[in-house]
Amino acid sequence: MSIRSAFLILSLGLLTVACSEKPAPVKAEKESERSESERQPREDEVAEDCVAFVRATKVAATASGTDCPTCSTEGAEVLAFREMKLERISCSADTCQAWVTIRAVFNQAAGGTITGGLTAWIPAEQRLEYSKGRVPAGDQIYRVKIVYKHAGEAWRAIEFDKNDS
Repeated sequence: MSIRSAFLILSLGLLTVACSEKPAPVKAEKESERSESERQPREDEVAEDCVAFVRATKVAATASGTDCPTCSTEGAEVLAFREMKLERISCSADTCQAWVTIRAVFNQAAGGTITGGLTAWIPAEQRLEYSKGRVPAGDQIYRVKIVYKHAGEAWRAIEFDKNDS
């Protein structure tokens, strides 16, 4: 065998070995990041759920003696979302609990009954005032515990509860 043939065989052998090696640490690192993020809902997902929960707090019009079709506020959002702070998150298997503080303000309204969303968090006296068309002033702070369930590829908020801790 000539030197030229030996060099060619050696070069092909080295090329084969070099091409067959996989950068395992990079792949493992990406898989680790992915599996870590799949273990719990991301903070932006929690924030989106908080916004949706606040926006689900609506006005159900009360019966009034006036005939004013343009005065209806039924279905209007009671609160305007300002911010959310994720206090902590705890997970086990395919369930997580996120404790958050939500800051919101009351929107102007002609009155009506508050329904849905954060209704249970709003004190009775504020609900009464709002039903009469008087809007509580200032920031409102709501402490909420959100229960998540892992479903398929995503986390789903399945329960919103008062955070009394």
